[in-house]
Amino acid sequence: MSKNVSRLFGQFQPENYNLTFDINEDTMHFRGRVIIDGKKVGRPSQRITLHQNGLKVTSARMVKHGKKGEQAELAVTRINNQDTLQEVRLHTESMVYAGRCTLTLEFEAPLTTGMTGIYPCFFKDSDTDKMLVATQFESHHAREAFPCIDEPEAKAIFNLTLVTRPKISTLGNTPIQSQEEKDGRMTTTFEATPRMSSYLLAFVIGELHSKSTKTARGTDVNVWATVAQPVDSLNFALDVAKRSIEFFEEYFDINYPLPKADHVACPDFSSGAMENWGLITYREAVLLAYPGETAQSTLERIALVIAHETSHQWFGNLVTMQWWNDLWLNESFANMMEYQAVDAMFPEWHIWNEFVAAEGLSALRRDAVAGVQAVRTDVHHPDEISTLFDPSIVYAKGGRLLYMLKNYVGEDAFRTGLKKYFETHKYGNTEGADLWAALSEASGKDIASFMNPWLTRSGFPVVSISQKDAKLTITQQHFLDNPEKADPERLWPVPLFASDKELPAMLDNRELVVPVQGAEPILLNTEARGHYIVNYVDNAHRAALGKLIETQAISSSDRLMLLNGASMLARSGLRSYRHVLELLASYRNETAEPVWDIMALVIGETRRFIDMENSLDDAIKPFVDKLVTKQVQRLGWEQAEDEPSADTKLRALVLGLSAYTENPATVKKATELFAAYQKASASVPSELRTLAFIIPIKNGDDAAFDYLIKLHDSTQNSELRGDACDALTATRQPEKAKLLLNRLTDAKLVKPQDVDRWLAYLLRNRFTRNTAWDWMVTNWHWLEKTFKNDKSYDYLPRYAAGCVNTREYQQKFHDLFDSKQDQPLLTRNIQLGFEEIETRLAWLERDLAQIQAFFKEARQ
Repeated sequence: MSKNVSRLFGQFQPENYNLTFDINEDTMHFRGRVIIDGKKVGRPSQRITLHQNGLKVTSARMVKHGKKGEQAELAVTRINNQDTLQEVRLHTESMVYAGRCTLTLEFEAPLTTGMTGIYPCFFKDSDTDKMLVATQFESHHAREAFPCIDEPEAKAIFNLTLVTRPKISTLGNTPIQSQEEKDGRMTTTFEATPRMSSYLLAFVIGELHSKSTKTARGTDVNVWATVAQPVDSLNFALDVAKRSIEFFEEYFDINYPLPKADHVACPDFSSGAMENWGLITYREAVLLAYPGETAQSTLERIALVIAHETSHQWFGNLVTMQWWNDLWLNESFANMMEYQAVDAMFPEWHIWNEFVAAEGLSALRRDAVAGVQAVRTDVHHPDEISTLFDPSIVYAKGGRLLYMLKNYVGEDAFRTGLKKYFETHKYGNTEGADLWAALSEASGKDIASFMNPWLTRSGFPVVSISQKDAKLTITQQHFLDNPEKADPERLWPVPLFASDKELPAMLDNRELVVPVQGAEPILLNTEARGHYIVNYVDNAHRAALGKLIETQAISSSDRLMLLNGASMLARSGLRSYRHVLELLASYRNETAEPVWDIMALVIGETRRFIDMENSLDDAIKPFVDKLVTKQVQRLGWEQAEDEPSADTKLRALVLGLSAYTENPATVKKATELFAAYQKASASVPSELRTLAFIIPIKNGDDAAFDYLIKLHDSTQNSELRGDACDALTATRQPEKAKLLLNRLTDAKLVKPQDVDRWLAYLLRNRFTRNTAWDWMVTNWHWLEKTFKNDKSYDYLPRYAAGCVNTREYQQKFHDLFDSKQDQPLLTRNIQLGFEEIETRLAWLERDLAQIQAFFKEARQ
């Protein structure tokens, strides 16, 4: 692979693709023909270059069109497949000058094995093995299916024809125009697509069934799954899919531009979902909801993913970033808008609290690592495109920055600006400046000067506040887990979102000093609307906030971020982690599930010290047991008829923490639930199912282990498979871990899309970490071969770094990854792993003595 990205749009600009694929499922092979109408641009040359990867181009023709309609065929003297460059070069005998031309190419290739390009999806219907064929072209995998200009700005119209076996469902971006069966083959031609990028083209073929409805404006909405899935598993997704389109049509004031929207659950799928225009594809786990079996947390995840992908039909599809460095224009907006839509559809879920807990914590903690990428990041190598899809940065941080922007300009101006943006740029490509111009016009504010410092640089500030007498001093500085690497000159325009409305709205200098009236403690960044943490410097100020936390006199978002801020300050050395554990005492009456998310995270962080001093495990357990007892007693094990969904989720969380402490009553009840589940699965609340599965596995129950293996291997319910995985990987027996790990290389036992989950969980489990690490080292060649084109490949260094709590494992990390830094897909996460591990170990070593002293005192 060459060092830099080769941008081909500057020499040929396609306008229309006429594509035919003949797919042979028996031989796992396809043949294709593409006619590309477009324009040769730039300097005259004797070559036109297209993208391809893994294709065998067998023939090529070139026809040049004159200004008066005349045509002349230019002889293609050589077809040069440059596999290392992912290109095919068509060399001509005569010079090709700027102007219109038509390229016709024939090609062939096997179906891919890595869930990109055109690939098979395997499933079992009763005892029969079956297969779908599906596509995944984002980010740069359309070139694995057909020769093209595989760049976002190379928008064109696509006319697609598929030749397949008969009597199967055949889905494309647009409705079927014609379909004919002849000589045992079925030819399906679809209506022309709108003008769109190559990565949005898609099709799915196979034995599928569906449920359908229409939006208020008449758009056909269909949810599809394999015939192995029960039809009623499509109901929830169908409702959300329909209502999502209706919501975004009203919110953006721009109609959904296609006549239909298909949502397809694929048995094998690398990402969570993909926003192909009019044909959205998903993992089964984030589309299918099984009545009576699906947990509340899963329903929320399904709704969020559907809303995310539906919002892309505007952000990303109707208007597309010009190049991948502005990927945030797609993903950051979809991240925020998914919550906007779900909150409108299910206000009783209070989903914005989940936004703060999930996206906020993920973004802040990743963004505090020195060397992390900015939201807007340049791309210098094709493999780097995949690394842009960092869930904590381009999704979570980008979404938080846009949420901050919306709160800064106000909802009305935000929506007015978006409408202007869509109307001006529909079916085109944009850069960030185009969006800022629309929002600036709508709000009357200079949005570029506000947002660019946040988007184009990594990191965020810690805003320190000192409230003494009648004077308030507010300062900002660059925050990192390793303060020595922070940039002392870096400043941001920081919206203060203060509880005191008399304070200035913005901190855009190093320091702000203002007079204040009264002794009421002032909160900054209320409702977690800004992407920064706050350091409350004075003891008295922190004590006053502690009382507000204890009485729940401030919002759950504020309570969550106060604890998160204290934790992050301690990890960087600005405080001791002992202070964080002392602050937890103020949360003993906490009832909000999102706040318990950060409490559980702090408990998880505290447990890292166990790897440095094993005896701490026995000290931490009673501390946690005491912390959760009140909520365990309040919520019990039975779900109340009309209880809030947050309580349903919180019950599982606090009982899970109670199980960690080995509370006898909790262990006994969970064991009873597992026995009850084996007799009648419906008797166990779906939110508690994982807990019921885990307890007997932790206790070494061989029969339970065998039962869950069989359950995993036999069920079509992907949520159940996930629950079985989560439980089985909690084993404390290395031999059982070896058995699980040896299954990972057999796709009939563990789907490749799920391998990283099994491996990550076994690495996190301190009882199986050595076994899992040794397996990872031994099987790295297989991991690379299997996942090298997959986004999950660059997650592997991140999972590995996340489990390192000792110098011994730091060395193991270096031993494994030092030699892999030259792989562009891995480089960034390996180097971030080095930094993350070093700062974590410095924190653990620095605070260990104080943590030991804290728990010694707590037990007295």
